[in-house]
Amino acid sequence: ASVRFGLCSNRPFSIEEHCSDWHPWGVNLHGFLFFVLPGVAMAAASALLVFLFAPTASGSGIPEAKTILNGFSMPDAVSTSTLLVKVPGLVLSVSAGMALGKEGPLVHVALCWAQLLAEFFPQFRSDQSRREIFSAAAAAGVSTAFGAPIGGVLFSLEEVSSSFPTRTLLRAFTSAVSAAVVLRIVDPTGSGGLTL
Repeated sequence: ASVRFGLCSNRPFSIEEHCSDWHPWGVNLHGFLFFVLPGVAMAAASALLVFLFAPTASGSGIPEAKTILNGFSMPDAVSTSTLLVKVPGLVLSVSAGMALGKEGPLVHVALCWAQLLAEFFPQFRSDQSRREIFSAAAAAGVSTAFGAPIGGVLFSLEEVSSSFPTRTLLRAFTSAVSAAVVLRIVDPTGSGGLTL
């Protein structure tokens, strides 16, 4: 993390407190540009990716989720191309240093995955059953973002879904708990926690 603020000439990756020869980026224009330009390049690459290949991948994805779950058809918002652009776009944006919330993008990614997987099962081809699976996906997305399966179900119930039968509640709870368990097992950050 200290590489963001400067460089130790005798030990390049040591922190400022443990370095006798610390050079902050702000003193040296070359070093400052070396720090800033990769972030700008990653942000530009993310924007270009979204602009050229999937404009529906822009933004958080919560408005699209609410629109779809309230009965409107937006097939491009949850298409495979949106998924294939949203994930690397998020990686590039976060790597660029942009401050992004994780709830909205993870809900949108979960809805894209639900759309992709629902195409393989004939029982999820109707609009009503697809909305039920999208409600469960929204719960899984919030559960993944915050490590809170009950919070994911409540988010899906209160915020994004207009109709929430008991069957959907059960699916949302199952998917939210499953997402939390998988996140706990995989532990992508190595923190041992339940959040990303």
